[in-house]
Amino acid sequence: MRVGFHSIEMLLKLSPENIKQIFIPANRNDDRALNLVAMAEKLSVSIERKKSLTQHPEAILKTVINLGLGDLKKYEESIQHNNPTFLVIDNVIDPRNLGACIRSAAASNIAGVIINKHHCSPITPLVRQVSAGGTEAIQIFTVTNLINTLKHFERLGYLILGTSEHADSMHTDLDLNKPVLVIMGSEEDGLRQKTLDKCSQVCTLSKNQMINSLNVSVATGVMLFEIARQKLI
Repeated sequence: MRVGFHSIEMLLKLSPENIKQIFIPANRNDDRALNLVAMAEKLSVSIERKKSLTQHPEAILKTVINLGLGDLKKYEESIQHNNPTFLVIDNVIDPRNLGACIRSAAASNIAGVIINKHHCSPITPLVRQVSAGGTEAIQIFTVTNLINTLKHFERLGYLILGTSEHADSMHTDLDLNKPVLVIMGSEEDGLRQKTLDKCSQVCTLSKNQMINSLNVSVATGVMLFEIARQKLI
């Protein structure tokens, strides 16, 4: 199931054929709801009003696909020539933070997001809602062994880039115009030591002596858009 206008609108744009049914609140006749109805009807997607819904629409999908490491390897092989960037989420358990990170990932047009299954929030309806359609717009892979995943990308020649408030190098000092896996951890604990040990470089995003750590979703946006800026040069 998908919940929220952003997620459903993105599904209608990207894969309307996978939507079995859309339900919208029976009491909503505002422009947002009417536009969704018109969009669905234009694409011949079944849409009905539902009294039990009071605020957000819902969509039932025909098929739900969960992508893992095998899918990630095949996908990476297909885009190697595109100088890809992947975001790795290692230690983010707040669904709102995860949703915001995915939104930044989609907005910065990176290749995909890799989530460490055992140390992160799952993709919940709240994550999808906060991502504002990002979960539908970008490839998301869930892996059970992050260290093995990092080793695989290391063998492929990717820069494995960690972030830490204790690092000496600023993110703007690095050459990021290359295939990159950038890893983000929680704002409280940062990256786990096992993950840090696999990084080929570690950088910080601030040299402020008083407060030099950012909310993880803010840090993710800063990091990803710096990588995107360098790759456009």
